[in-house]
Amino acid sequence: MATGGVKHETSQWGFLNSCLLLILVLMIFYCSWVNNKIVTRGYRLSELRKNEKHLIEEQGKLEAELATLKRPQNLARLARQLGLKEPRSGHKIVMP
Repeated sequence: MATGGVKHETSQWGFLNSCLLLILVLMIFYCSWVNNKIVTRGYRLSELRKNEKHLIEEQGKLEAELATLKRPQNLARLARQLGLKEPRSGHKIVMP
């Protein structure tokens, strides 16, 4: 009777070891997947930061161009190019 109990106990240890091995393999796959996601998102973050830097530079250039275009002397020159003329004294409306 003692040998039957040892065989049953050995099969339980074999099943337990198989379960532990399966858990270990699954953990390795999960860690690899997480590491892959971290690396992929790191590349994406780097790409987005580079794009942000480019957009900030472009915004600065556009703001400088807008400031130049809003200067009174430039507005007057552009108005003349479009064929606009100074309004007569009776046509002016002063807004508060």
